[in-house]
Amino acid sequence: MRAHLAAGLVLLLADSALADYVEVRRSTRIHSEATRTSEILDTVGPTTENPLVILYLDDTQPREGSYLRVYVPSVADYGYVYKTAGRVYRDMKGKYEPYDRSAYRHWVDEDRNCLDARQEVLVRDEMAGKAKVERRGTKCMVAEGTWIDPYSGSTLSSPKTIDVDHMVPLKNAHESGGWAWSPERKKAYANYLGNGYHLLAVSASENRRKSDKGPDRYLPPNTAKRCDYVENFVAVKREWGLRMTAAELQAVDGVLASCPGTLQPPVF
Repeated sequence: MRAHLAAGLVLLLADSALADYVEVRRSTRIHSEATRTSEILDTVGPTTENPLVILYLDDTQPREGSYLRVYVPSVADYGYVYKTAGRVYRDMKGKYEPYDRSAYRHWVDEDRNCLDARQEVLVRDEMAGKAKVERRGTKCMVAEGTWIDPYSGSTLSSPKTIDVDHMVPLKNAHESGGWAWSPERKKAYANYLGNGYHLLAVSASENRRKSDKGPDRYLPPNTAKRCDYVENFVAVKREWGLRMTAAELQAVDGVLASCPGTLQPPVF
């Protein structure tokens, strides 16, 4: 789905990964004042596709009676949500967990078919569907094949030159909400094979250029793939309930503005 996103983002936690915020996990109204009888600025809530939304906490002491004072980017104003509407995070006060790559356990062989997630991606993305697999002890390894790196457009002929890339890098995912996940959900994210874009076989050198960057700091040099790249980046964020920074959103919207087939913006 192509989309202009800036106008469509309902709630956005902006640049700082360490801001205080509320994750809204049930439908709730945002009032103009800390009373149920005041004007309703917006109504937000999770859906099957979007399991949570994000609200800024307005200050370090946001409580007013039974309400939390929050900033609502969709209306560029402040509002109030009932205190039980979501989960409050105070990252700077010790709940935020710094990124540790080892917490995202990968690569695992979830279906116990001898191929771990990395090897599964190499088999899936081999351009002719004829990856040569060798058994080495209790594991199976892809030994030969041909791959096209979607980021650079180059042809790759050895698994040794390939990295399996997380479309939304592990560190980026962690800092945009993944830090609060359970160990099992972190592992699930690191090894997810439920679609063809969450993990990709790409050039190792290009993947290291990308590192932990979002589309505000990295776009594939293969310009023909940039529309797909940013669309898939947004899809992963949406599917896993991860927030986007203002800079990421601006970069994504800038790319999608020139893509064919633009549709209505998705709601975060």
